[in-house]
Amino acid sequence: MDTIEFIRQMVAAVRRQTDEAMKDMTVEQFNWTPPGTANPISAIFVHFLNSEDAFVQTLMQGKPKQWDEGGWAEKTGVLVPPGYSGGWEEVKNMTLALEPLLAYQQVVRAATDSYLDKLTPDELERMVESRRGERSVASMFIHVINHALVHSGEIGALKGIQAGKDLQA
Repeated sequence: MDTIEFIRQMVAAVRRQTDEAMKDMTVEQFNWTPPGTANPISAIFVHFLNSEDAFVQTLMQGKPKQWDEGGWAEKTGVLVPPGYSGGWEEVKNMTLALEPLLAYQQVVRAATDSYLDKLTPDELERMVESRRGERSVASMFIHVINHALVHSGEIGALKGIQAGKDLQA
């Protein structure tokens, strides 16, 4: 198996895990604020979708995020998606509708898939500037996959705490 096929399979695997965690999610579960400093599922979901959007569209390809191009701030009510620049407290205190964010997820996935379809071995080696310095496109995909896996696990755990069905291995 080559590197590009491996990345495609890992992206598909993390999507299956995320879909399982989000399966049968209620608006109440989605917006429930856990005790302590943990974030609600809604904030985590917005964060990791917007991060994939930024990593794949902006950092790897130099394009605007789908978030901005599609007017998702207006569609979701989230003006500043939680991330490195803040936004966590604002989203943590909001009640978000699930449907617009699931629609944004489909747009992000389609944009990522479009880039994956054009990947070449040379493109994987191309260096891009990230917050952590210069990294290859391949290394950025590893980060995208790892980031999504961590957050889908958080979502499954938070759903399970609420007596919902958690992730199944």
